[in-house]
Amino acid sequence: MAYELTLKRNDLQPYLYLKAIESTGTVIDLTGATIRATMKRIDDGTLKINRQTAGVTITSATTGLFQYQWQSATSTSDTNTTGAYTFEFEITPGSGGKFTLPVNQTLRVNIIPDDDAT
Repeated sequence: MAYELTLKRNDLQPYLYLKAIESTGTVIDLTGATIRATMKRIDDGTLKINRQTAGVTITSATTGLFQYQWQSATSTSDTNTTGAYTFEFEITPGSGGKFTLPVNQTLRVNIIPDDDAT
């Protein structure tokens, strides 16, 4: 099973909105958690985002809700290179061991060409 999000090159929205749940469907409490994002190009394995916390916001810890806001800098951004990517989140909870989401599916991000130069 896969979840896909498609963005045009250099776009910074829509954000990724996610909910941390166990395989049983139980919500994972994110109180005190640190979440790191990784995005890797499918065709050659190049890391575009490497375990960064920038852009990750826990929006409701007790209900497991968090989001990723695409990051932009003057010379690079998360979305400045077209291609197909996998995206995952490494979560280190306030107590217990780290885990990675998604587990039973793939989160795929497609960045497609835009029509302008910016």
